[in-house]
Amino acid sequence: MTKKNILTLLLDSIFVIAFNVLFFVNGGTDHVATVWICYGFLHFSYLMILLTPVIEAKGKTAYLSKLSTYSISLLYFLIELVLAIIVFSSKIDKLKVVVSVQTVITAIYTILLLTNLLANDASAKKQERHDIENDFIKTISSKVKYIETITSDSNLKNKINNLYYSIHSSPSKSSVDVAIYESKITDLLDELETVVVSDKVRAFEKITEIEQILNKRNFILKSKR
Repeated sequence: MTKKNILTLLLDSIFVIAFNVLFFVNGGTDHVATVWICYGFLHFSYLMILLTPVIEAKGKTAYLSKLSTYSISLLYFLIELVLAIIVFSSKIDKLKVVVSVQTVITAIYTILLLTNLLANDASAKKQERHDIENDFIKTISSKVKYIETITSDSNLKNKINNLYYSIHSSPSKSSVDVAIYESKITDLLDELETVVVSDKVRAFEKITEIEQILNKRNFILKSKR
């Protein structure tokens, strides 16, 4: 266990320890059923504050997802804390009322939590699909820029630079219909990287071939809009 995990565990334990010390010092174990019910629900709500960030969506949307989920759990905990204080201090002995209120509050919390988790999961998957669809142009643009830096021939540099701008102005959103073309472009760029220093003629041929396949890809994507 890392130092960070140990510190996090200690911080998470402060409330539980402090609350239980105050609870048992001031009231011992002699409490009515309603008090114990609120005691249990309060600890459950605090446990959910600790658990919900762990089960949240991952990826680029993780921070906002965890924040929204944490807010719901924190609100539930605060409501439970207020309710517990009221029941503890006034020693309300209306079991049916307390159980009913606790059930309603927890049911509403559960619905909100699950709805939020499902929405966050859907957002994370949508973001992942978006990243995959837009990753091709970003990747090959970086590849072309790198290839441009490893050749000293000015004509070849200009040709590669023109290819870069052609790629950069291409539709960024990909599709399964052009997957075969994108795969071929990726392979040709690997080949171009290999010959760009040693074989100028083949390098020009590879660039021309990449441009032709790129145009086919772009034509298909533009026709689907």
